[in-house]
Amino acid sequence: MKYMKILVDSKVLEKIISYAKAQCDNLCPEVRDPETCVLLVELCKVLKVQGPPCIKDYGGFSEEVFKKLIVDIEKRHDLSIQEFLKMMKVKGPSNLQEQIDEIDGKFALEVLKVYREYRQNRDLIVKLED
Repeated sequence: MKYMKILVDSKVLEKIISYAKAQCDNLCPEVRDPETCVLLVELCKVLKVQGPPCIKDYGGFSEEVFKKLIVDIEKRHDLSIQEFLKMMKVKGPSNLQEQIDEIDGKFALEVLKVYREYRQNRDLIVKLED
C-alpha cells in the first residue's frame, strides 16, 4: 500500500479528534469500528490529548488490556472466548453480565486483530514528526 504524508496542524487534528470522541459518546458501543477506535486512541496518545471514554472504561487501550479482558471473560464463564461467543450466538445472553461480556469479547477480539495486522504489515499506526 502506498502512503502519502499529509501535514496537518496539531490544533486542527485536535478538533477532528474532539469531533470523533463526540461520536464515541453518542454511538458507542452499539456502533463502533475497532480499527477506527485503535487509530483514534493512538492519535490521542501521540498528541497527548485526552482519549475517548473507553480508555477509562477498560482501564487502558492496548493489546495487553484486551488480552486481559478476554482472560477475565473466559474465567468468569469457564469457557474459551470462542466457546462463550458461540454459546451467546445460540442461546443469547441470560443476564446483563453475559450481555456485556458478549459485546466486550467481540470487540476485544477485533481490536487484537487490528493490532496484529498492523504489526504483521509493519504499518505505522501514527507517527509524530517535528
